[in-house]
Amino acid sequence: MSRYKVFLADDHHIVREGMLLLLQSTAFEVIGEASDGEEALLKIRELKPDIALLDLNMPKLDGIEVTRMIKERDPNIKVIILTVYLEEKFLQEAIQCGADGYVTKLIRKNELISGMESVVRGEKFIDHKLLQQSYINSLDKKDNNDMMLTDRELDVLRLLARGKTNREISSELILGADTIKEYVANIMRKLDCKNRTEAVAKAIRNQFIV
Repeated sequence: MSRYKVFLADDHHIVREGMLLLLQSTAFEVIGEASDGEEALLKIRELKPDIALLDLNMPKLDGIEVTRMIKERDPNIKVIILTVYLEEKFLQEAIQCGADGYVTKLIRKNELISGMESVVRGEKFIDHKLLQQSYINSLDKKDNNDMMLTDRELDVLRLLARGKTNREISSELILGADTIKEYVANIMRKLDCKNRTEAVAKAIRNQFIV
């Protein structure tokens, strides 16, 4: 069975070595590396990997800029941002520029592999560590009440943030597929969002997911 092609970009050699070891004997094969953003962009355009794992903070071009340029030219290439930063603003920028995933460098192997598998299926993946942080609540009390989610809707939203499909959520929560579909529709309506990524980002911004 063919493996998914992966490109690694990080200015720390030890991080790239760690990722190479982590991805051994998985469905993912590293086909190229770079130590700065400009080098990464050139090689990614040449090699056309299935997934690019990009450090957020790199010399010459950061991961956000590289992601934006990749997506403008070839939106089919999936991008996962690697970071040590937990601030909301970086997550928001990554999502806005088209990143398919956003993870901390402390992520466990099984979680990263699961996230990468979600991304190649066309889903989004956000490291749960980032969802456990306390983010700035920018809305007033009235607005938050208008968007109040039930406990079960929050359960569904947390699983959406982990890149789970409706079927996987249905299995994990032991609920029918139609019920999950209704919960997702309620979440979109209450948060006034058009897609799952936007809903997760808005929930993070307003501390619905902790």
